[in-house]
Amino acid sequence: MPLMNRLYRTSQIFHGLGLGWLGRIVQLVIRVLFQASIPGTATIAPNVFFHHSGLGVVINKYSVIERDCEIGVHVVLGGKSPLPGAPHLEPDVIVHAGAKVIGPILIGRGSVIAANAVVLSDVPPYTLVAECPPSLSGQA
Repeated sequence: MPLMNRLYRTSQIFHGLGLGWLGRIVQLVIRVLFQASIPGTATIAPNVFFHHSGLGVVINKYSVIERDCEIGVHVVLGGKSPLPGAPHLEPDVIVHAGAKVIGPILIGRGSVIAANAVVLSDVPPYTLVAECPPSLSGQA
C-alpha cells in the first residue's frame, strides 16, 4: 500500500479513537509530502488508487469514495456552500487529472470523469462526463 494511503488510514484511525488533533497532524504530513488535502474524516475504501500518490488532490471531509475507484492528480472532490454534503463516488469510478466534482452529488458506478471536467450534478452509472457546464465555459 502506498505511503499516502497508509498515512490516510493512520489519520482515520486517530479520528476514530477521538484523537482528532493527532489525525490533523498526520493530515499536515500528507499536505507537506504530497501537496494534497485528504482528511481522515472522509470515507475512502482501502483499495482506492491515487495516481502519483495523490499529488494535488483535494477531498472534502464528507466525501465518500467506494471500492475500486481511481483518482488522478489535481482532482477536487469538494462541497458547494451553502449545500451540506460532498461528492459520493460509487464503485469503479475513474476521475481523471484535473477534474472538479463539486457539491453533494452521486457519481454512478463505473462512470468516468474526463480530465479537467467540471461536474455539478448527479451522474448516472456507466457514463462518461467530458465537459464543463455552459455557464462555466463562457457560453451563454
